[in-house]
Amino acid sequence: MKKAILMMTFGSPEEITFEGVADFFTNIRRGVRPQDHEIQTLYDNYVLIGGTPLQKITREEVALVEGRLGNEYSVYFANKFSRPFIPDVIGQMEADGIEQCICLILEPHYSFYSVMGYEKFLESKQIKFLVIKDWYQEEALLNYWADEIAKILKEEVKQDSFKVIFSAHSVPIFALDFGDPYIDQIFENSKLVAEKLGLSSEQYTNTWQSESDIGIPWIKPDVLEYLREQKEHPDHYIFVPISFISEHIEVLFDNDVECYDLCQEFGVNYHRPPMPNTDSRLIDALVNTVRAKMNTKNLRNFSQKKKPLMN
Repeated sequence: MKKAILMMTFGSPEEITFEGVADFFTNIRRGVRPQDHEIQTLYDNYVLIGGTPLQKITREEVALVEGRLGNEYSVYFANKFSRPFIPDVIGQMEADGIEQCICLILEPHYSFYSVMGYEKFLESKQIKFLVIKDWYQEEALLNYWADEIAKILKEEVKQDSFKVIFSAHSVPIFALDFGDPYIDQIFENSKLVAEKLGLSSEQYTNTWQSESDIGIPWIKPDVLEYLREQKEHPDHYIFVPISFISEHIEVLFDNDVECYDLCQEFGVNYHRPPMPNTDSRLIDALVNTVRAKMNTKNLRNFSQKKKPLMN
């Protein structure tokens, strides 16, 4: 029986041109092309940060996982909103004779608004799937964040005052009505890292970022609003985008431009640990996550009427 691992991520524009960004943005909006001024803003942001390294980083992550698990499983990669699209890759997997597939989404936390968005593309009469629900508790990933924050505290903050700001991609406030586990997982993840660092509750906080302007309320506080609302600031802010694992626009612009600019305005030192990207600790976390599910019997076919088993 042929088995596979399908690693999936959000995607990014295939080329940093106005139309390239427009195509990507239209995919995110489920086929509805945004207004030109919205496209222009996103395009300008991509230009400002010099494009996006997300696809390159993700392919390297996939290659490193394949190097560790390739003797046991075929490893595939797909995007939700850009090429290679998930349905196209599943078609290739079918052609390759794959019968069982463990799906690993490169987002550590489970949310109805993120992980479930991948599920609807997992349709195959031939392949049985298992979707890994979340993996934020992987010790290697927790150690990565704790180690990198500790370096900043030791080498740059020293004895100065500081605040660690764990930020995560916001979700619509309706998530609270549906019992979405994402919010609690973000809080737990932040607490686990803070405990490794020995931080007091006054030395760290949680904020949200990167909300979309689609006319509905989102979970607060937004990180920029949080910064503006503080009556006093520490000497250093350490921003930890804990819901992400790779550099992309929501880190390189939302944190490194917008948060940085506010820190400059307030006379506060801005810090952000490097994203895990292809670090060996992240690869350990990904490999360990998959290995923990390798012997499962709970795989099933998926159609639009039947959800894949979450685990």
